[in-house]
Order: sequence, then structure tokens, then C-alpha cells
Amino acid sequence: MLGFIVGFLYGSLLEYLIHDFIFHRLGKKKGSIWSYHLKDHHRLSKRNNFIDLTESKAESTGMMFLVLIHTPLFFISFGGWLGVTLYALAFKYLHGYQHKYPEFTKKYMKWHWDHHMKASNKNFGVVVPWMDYVFGTRKKYSEE
Repeated sequence: MLGFIVGFLYGSLLEYLIHDFIFHRLGKKKGSIWSYHLKDHHRLSKRNNFIDLTESKAESTGMMFLVLIHTPLFFISFGGWLGVTLYALAFKYLHGYQHKYPEFTKKYMKWHWDHHMKASNKNFGVVVPWMDYVFGTRKKYSEE
């Protein structure tokens, strides 16, 4: 059980670091392969009242790569592997669901709504906002 909790927390940390440093910081650089995140995903979401039905091949490939490189964890700590893998799956499916059903996101996952609709340099958590609290990037713009 402890392994699962640690794996899930680690998944949240990975999500935060990838979203903040790779998609937002590296994505700002001209010609970056990560620029689609800000140029396409954020612009489309903002323009369409949070709706974005496109699926990023880079994001899906990256998710599969992350799960693959964590495969050795399966043999070291099944719980840890399960935690990080389930977090990755939660991200994959919840992110798409959130952008398909913005009212759900606005009501139950306000931090992600705020990230897109209020300030893209805050609230990097998609599944949970835990690491935003840890790193001081959680910003509430309205009641949750």
C-alpha cells in the first residue's frame, strides 16, 4: 500500500515537472517540439471555452514512453509501479474528459480550468493539484 501511495505521489510530481518545465518553459522557445502545448492546446482551449477535442500524438507517445521506462519498477515494487502507471492513465483519460466536458472541470477540477482560463503559469496539476501546493503555484481564482 505504501508503494502505491509513493508511486501515485511520484506520478503527480512527474506530471507537474513535465507540464511546467517541458510544456511551458521549453514550449515557449521558438522551434521547440513542445511548443504545440501553448500554441495549439492552450489557444484552442481558451478560444473554445475550454473545449479541445484534439489528441496530441506527442503527449500520447510520451505517456507510453514514461510507462515503459518505469517497467523495471514492476519487479522492484509492484505497488509503486501500479501507482505511477494508474496516475499516467488517470492523466491520459481525465485530461481528455476535462476538455470534452468543461462544466465537469469547472465544478470538480477547478485548478485545471483556472490554468487554462485564468493564468497558464499557475496550477500545473491536471489530475490533482498537490504539487502546485508543494511548489507554491496553486492559485485559486474562484471558490471551489
